[in-house]
Amino acid sequence: ISTSAWCTSPLDLETSRLGPASMGSAYDQQAVDNICTRLRALVQDSFQKHLYPTAIFFADKLVSLSGDAEDLYTLAECYFQNREYRRVLHLLKKHSNSMRSDERLKLLAAQSLMECRDWEEALKCLEESSTDTGASEPKLLAVFALLRGKVYEVLENQENALLSYERALSLNPYCHEALDRLIGNHLLTLEREVALLKSLQLHEEDEWIRHLYAAKLAASRSSAENPLEPRAAPDSPDTDFPKGKQRRIGQAGDVESLLKSYPAPLLPPALAQNGHALAAQSTRYFYEGDFQSCYLVSKKVLEDDPYHLATLPVHIASSVMLENKNLVFYVAHQLVNAYPTMAVSWFTAGCYYYMIKKYDPARRFFHKAIGLDHNFAPAWIAYGHAFAQHDESDQALAAYRTASRLFPGSQLPWLFIGMEYVRTNSLLLAQQCLECARILMPTDPHVYNEIGVVAFHKKSYQKAAELLSKALSLARTPDETMCSNLGHALLKFGALEEALQAFEQAHRLNPTSSSVMSGIAFTKQLQNKPDEAIEFYHRALSIDRGNAFASEMLSYAVQEAGESDFGMGAL
Repeated sequence: ISTSAWCTSPLDLETSRLGPASMGSAYDQQAVDNICTRLRALVQDSFQKHLYPTAIFFADKLVSLSGDAEDLYTLAECYFQNREYRRVLHLLKKHSNSMRSDERLKLLAAQSLMECRDWEEALKCLEESSTDTGASEPKLLAVFALLRGKVYEVLENQENALLSYERALSLNPYCHEALDRLIGNHLLTLEREVALLKSLQLHEEDEWIRHLYAAKLAASRSSAENPLEPRAAPDSPDTDFPKGKQRRIGQAGDVESLLKSYPAPLLPPALAQNGHALAAQSTRYFYEGDFQSCYLVSKKVLEDDPYHLATLPVHIASSVMLENKNLVFYVAHQLVNAYPTMAVSWFTAGCYYYMIKKYDPARRFFHKAIGLDHNFAPAWIAYGHAFAQHDESDQALAAYRTASRLFPGSQLPWLFIGMEYVRTNSLLLAQQCLECARILMPTDPHVYNEIGVVAFHKKSYQKAAELLSKALSLARTPDETMCSNLGHALLKFGALEEALQAFEQAHRLNPTSSSVMSGIAFTKQLQNKPDEAIEFYHRALSIDRGNAFASEMLSYAVQEAGESDFGMGAL
């Protein structure tokens, strides 16, 4: 046997047997069918090995030989997988008769238009498919509904997007992407989200999926409870201040105790520490203000899967709150190299520049993230924050308002709009926006804190104290800002002992806060304890020499102490 025989393909052997003289005349229908059969095997083999150019080469010849709709779909799919989207569209336009009768080809055409960002044409294609009653497969109809929802979201038609996603879930309750868009993009209010999850027609053995979905609701509610069960009545506000900062972690590195809350008890044991379950738990800790726990849980997910995209935003956000600049810089570098077309990569880069107070490059990176994914909520919020840090109120409000329009079920854009109005002393507008936030999330302590601040500025001090007490009662962990604000409100109507307790609690939470020490000093001064007041004023000034209030009140306290000593000497 010659060496060349070992390199001869089956197709070559077949041609050899036909002989040179028979070329062109021996390809009867049977021979063509045999060639097509072998070409299909070659295409399938190349496709499974992700050799798309090779698959395209053979599939193109197959379509020319057979003209079969199934082979046409194979070639179009090869083009799509090779990211030749315009070529897909040209091919399907050329074979328009086949596309009209095959739902899969219509789906591929719509997805190619979306990849080309030709949103109007994609919507037209999808709507034509939705009116066609020829497709009887509910799962395929669900995919069309999902894609319509995505297009409507890009076109900022949130109401139609919402209806499309709900339609997709009604056709296929296992369409995770539609549910993730509804809950992850905050298109529904909490009540509608719960009703939607309860209505999913899942198999009885798949109830764990419902709880995995519901974990996201628990995260947004800042609650470890099952959101599918009726909520217990809230406890009355606790007037006693805890003696120290409440932590879930007894010792450094004790992560296991963080992983036992909902939904872990209702999942198969092997899924209790799955990345998606832990991502929901870490998000809940973030909303509760427990950034250390959030960081530890999200870190555990990323140790197993460093590019778990559902966990990265909250991991970065908790790192920002913990001022871990080096980590954010490292993760940003890794993500930009690995995923240069993902919004989360440039969001992370923006967060680093935000942390080092370089707000111009931060804004550029946040804007780039938004350009890559118009519906990436963290980038819109951070974009507004970067403007607010430069006192560019109009641009900050514009970013927050866009976020409120894109994510109508989230209270955060309204909260930040209200905070920006408080900063600019537009109290009436602030009140209205904060009330919108409270309607969307009636258990968010930060909303009550800001409403309390508005009441304080309006000189309704007793109402402010009630609202701030409510905020503290809702907070899972004590918050220094809330305690300090409460202390100032209590001072205003003479509740000195309660105000001192609030300031002392704030001091335990942040022992290096100059303003909190000034609050303690001023309260003790009002209690006719000038010596103790002087001590705290000195401590406040040792931390911040520019504390004008402490400097001014220190001179008064020294004078009062001198007068007190003089009076005692006269006696």
